[in-house]
Amino acid sequence: MTTNPLATEDQRDIEAIALRLLRSPTLERARDVATMLWRNAVAWPARDQMDRFDNMIDEYVFHYAMRAANGDAAHPRVARFMAPAHHWFGRDVPGSRWAGDSPDFIYRLIPVEHGGRYEVQGRKTCSLEPTVNYALMGDSNAAPVTQGLLDSLDMEIASDGSFTITIDESPAGERRNHLQTRPGADHILIRDALGDWIDQSANALVVRRIDAAGRAPMDESALAQRAAKNLLEGLYYTYYCTRSGSGQRPNEVRAPLSSGAFGGMATQWGTKGNLDLAPDEAFVVTTTAAGAGFRNVMLTDNFHMSLNYWSRTSSLNMMQMAPDDDGRFTYVVAHRDPGVHNWLDTNGLRETIFGHRWQAFARDAPPEMPTLTAQLVKFDDLDKVLPRGVAEIDPVDRAAQLAKRETGFKMRFLDR
Repeated sequence: MTTNPLATEDQRDIEAIALRLLRSPTLERARDVATMLWRNAVAWPARDQMDRFDNMIDEYVFHYAMRAANGDAAHPRVARFMAPAHHWFGRDVPGSRWAGDSPDFIYRLIPVEHGGRYEVQGRKTCSLEPTVNYALMGDSNAAPVTQGLLDSLDMEIASDGSFTITIDESPAGERRNHLQTRPGADHILIRDALGDWIDQSANALVVRRIDAAGRAPMDESALAQRAAKNLLEGLYYTYYCTRSGSGQRPNEVRAPLSSGAFGGMATQWGTKGNLDLAPDEAFVVTTTAAGAGFRNVMLTDNFHMSLNYWSRTSSLNMMQMAPDDDGRFTYVVAHRDPGVHNWLDTNGLRETIFGHRWQAFARDAPPEMPTLTAQLVKFDDLDKVLPRGVAEIDPVDRAAQLAKRETGFKMRFLDR
C-alpha cells in the first residue's frame, strides 16, 4: 500500500474515465472548436511559442475531462488535477495544467450541489503541515465565483491531525469547519500549498454525501457533454487569465494587489508581469516577505502554463528561496545561470509571464502590504545592479538544488 495520500482508488478511477472521455466524439468535436478559437486568438501574439500550442490544447482538454469525470455531485469523489504529464498506476497520464497553475499547489476537486449535504474527512500526513485552502466555487466557467472559503489556519483540527468539513445549504452556526452552499454551487477546489516538496505532503481526504441523492451515477455520454460544454465556456476566462499577463507592457511588473479587488481573500496579494528578455538581458526583482506564511514566484509561458519546474528553477517558494542579507528577496530572471541562488530559469523562452503571490498571513497581526521593485538589465551588468548581500550559489550547490527539486516532484506520483 502506498503512503502517498494522492494515490487513491478514486484517483485511478477518475483518470481512467477522463482518458475514455478524450476519445468520445462529443469531446473531439469540442476540442476542434477550441483549437480553432485559440489559434485564431493567439497565433500572432504567441507566434514565437506556437511549438507549445498543441501541448497546451492537449492539457486544456484533459483538464476539463478530469473535471467532468469527477463532476457528479450525487456521487462525489476526491481527485487531483492541474498536474503536468506523469506516469503512475501503470499508465501515462496527460497533463491538465491551466491558467497559471502553481508548481507548489496540489489541486484537488470535490463536486457538490446546492441542496446536498456532504462531509469531508481529512487528516494530515506530515509533521510540517502545509497551509490548505478549500474554496466553494459556483458553476460559472466564464467568470468563476467563490461562494465560500475555508483556510486551514482558521480550521478546528484535532491533536491527531484529523478534521471534518461539512458542506450544506445551512449557515455554519457552531460548525467552525463549514461551507454553506448557495444556488449554483458546483465544486470544492482544494489547494495544498507545499513549501518543502520532500518533507511536506498533501492532506489525506475522503468525501461522502450524507443525504440520499436519489439518482444513479451520470453515464459517460453525459460526462462527455459536460466536459465539452465547460471547456468551450472556459475559453473566455482562460484567455483573459493569459492575456492579463502576456498583454501587459513588456518588462514591467504591476504593484502587488490584494485579491480582495477581484472578489478573493483580502489578505492574499499577487502580481504579474510580461517579460521579454533578449539573450544578453536579465530581469531583477526584489520583494519583501510582508509576513506571509506562504510565498512563491514563478514563470509561465505565453499560454500561462507552468514551465519545467521539476528539474529547473522556473519557480521558487519561501522554503526554496534564499533571503538577501537585509531580509528582502532578490530574484534574477535569466536565460543562463547568473550564479544567484534565486535564479528563475526561463527554459530558453524569450517571453514569459512573471507571477508572485503572498498568502497565509498570521491571524494575530495586521497584514503588511508587499513591496516590489524590478528592472531590466544587461546580463553582464548584474554585478553592478544586484543588491549587496544577495545570496549566491556555486555549480555544485546548484546541482544539489535541482536534484532535490526533482526528487520532491517525483514523490507526488508514487503509487506503490
